[in-house]
Amino acid sequence: MPDLLEPVVKPYPLDDLLIDLMKKDGIRHYYCSPYTQKAIVAGRGGNLSKEIKLDLATRDLIPVYRRKGGGCSVFLDPGNLIISAAIPVKGYSGIQTIFNKCTDWLIKGLIKTGLKDIYRDGISDIVLDNQKIGGSCFYRSKGFAYYSATILVSPDLDLMEKYLNTPPREPVYRQGRSHRQFVTMVSRHLGKISIKDFSSQLTKNLCYSSGSGDFKLQGMPT
Repeated sequence: MPDLLEPVVKPYPLDDLLIDLMKKDGIRHYYCSPYTQKAIVAGRGGNLSKEIKLDLATRDLIPVYRRKGGGCSVFLDPGNLIISAAIPVKGYSGIQTIFNKCTDWLIKGLIKTGLKDIYRDGISDIVLDNQKIGGSCFYRSKGFAYYSATILVSPDLDLMEKYLNTPPREPVYRQGRSHRQFVTMVSRHLGKISIKDFSSQLTKNLCYSSGSGDFKLQGMPT
């Protein structure tokens, strides 16, 4: 019998939506939009009991999803901006190269949107002033790659700390800091910009940031 204090874990729906679109027409698809609910999204191989305060999440009816990409669990709310891309790529190889290109594509877009000193640290963190402002994950399968990132625009840090444990593994630069000490958000650096306006500006910059066209991704239809 399942534990009544353990939530039902479902696949993260956006992953398959973009991948199915890409497989259908054979072109790149990307998505950039605020998240619309409160949820926890675990990595492909994440240990839920170590990463998530499951009793609180279950009691408060917070849905728990599992994404295709790796990494530790994250708490999402409407203050989080989701950027995902499904890219047709032959074979299975080039995992780190493609992952790095996707992250560089996103960082260039963020710089053009006003976050001038942003950079990558750890395996997949997006960092500003030694604080995490976003994270990303990657999934590779035959014939395609899938990249997904979250940017913290105006998240509820109280809820992040409420539902997430200290991760069982962390990048060196975190140095044991709590969630609240470790992360920052766009609103601290660009003033009172709404997530809708930030999303709109970033979308425009992502469409034109790649120069050569190698990662000039197609806009996600609404």
